[in-house]
Amino acid sequence: MRFGPDDRFWVVTDPTPESRMEDIAFQASLRQLELQFKGGLTMDRNPTLFTEKNEADIEGYGRLVAARAARVIAQRGLKPGDEPVKIELIGPGGEVLFQADIGKGLRG
Repeated sequence: MRFGPDDRFWVVTDPTPESRMEDIAFQASLRQLELQFKGGLTMDRNPTLFTEKNEADIEGYGRLVAARAARVIAQRGLKPGDEPVKIELIGPGGEVLFQADIGKGLRG
């Protein structure tokens, strides 16, 4: 696929602790992305380009979930033996969207 200066695509970056989805997954052109870099975006935020919004959304939500989970784990100051054993993602209506038993992987 060919992109010119004003053709639009989707950009996803790593979140900061304050980020919301619209902060890390947004539509831009090459011209606009250049301005993002001039305004402070760096390669340390791992910007990734997508042609499809759905793919960008999946990537963005994954990055947000991972960052938030890591922050909670770090804030709890876990000691050996206190590792989380299950992760659940709960939807707005209380339904379980994703569930994973991660305890076995942490315990070796």
